[in-house]
Amino acid sequence: MIELGQLEKRHEEFSKRNVRIVAISNDDRETAGKTQADFPNLLIVSDAEQNLARAVEVIHPGAAQDGGDTNAPTTILLNNAGYVRWVFRPDSVMTRIAPDRLLAAIDENIHNK
Repeated sequence: MIELGQLEKRHEEFSKRNVRIVAISNDDRETAGKTQADFPNLLIVSDAEQNLARAVEVIHPGAAQDGGDTNAPTTILLNNAGYVRWVFRPDSVMTRIAPDRLLAAIDENIHNK
């Protein structure tokens, strides 16, 4: 959850850009609620059944610690109208986007469009 902490620390920079960070978790509601308490400036959403993950096709088969399927770490930027403006999906489930790269993508793909 290091990446969530990094995003939380930079929440004012996202807020200045009128951007809300929403993290979709494959944890159950109770666990996602505890995570939400740790990161109050982010929005943590439970997707334990992976319905959203399947809908946006971000399931990484066999990559979970137990050998099951897990959500691939994917960053999707939506504009105010709900249109996808940019997607970041690394090759490895261990890789996360750095806040600086995300802020640059927001500036390039949301505010310059």
